[in-house]
Amino acid sequence: MIHGDMADIAAEYEQRDRDLALARRRAVPMEEPDEDSNGNRYCLDCGEIIPKARVAAVMAVRCVECAGRREKMLRVQGAVCKPTLEDAE
Repeated sequence: MIHGDMADIAAEYEQRDRDLALARRRAVPMEEPDEDSNGNRYCLDCGEIIPKARVAAVMAVRCVECAGRREKMLRVQGAVCKPTLEDAE
């Protein structure tokens, strides 16, 4: 049980949310990008070239379409409940 005034209680809940979000991020392993010697990065799922602006913005390893499909799949499985950086695009 959390005790204290409303601000303390709100701060405690916010910290718990942050801790849970970080734990979920750590549960999803980081993936190595597929790049060629020319600096092109390829989607890990479909193999299409990922636009350089997307790579620069979110360090993407998947194209927009594949990232969206993967995010939906992870949400259904319960692995992710909040948008990732790749969803910001």
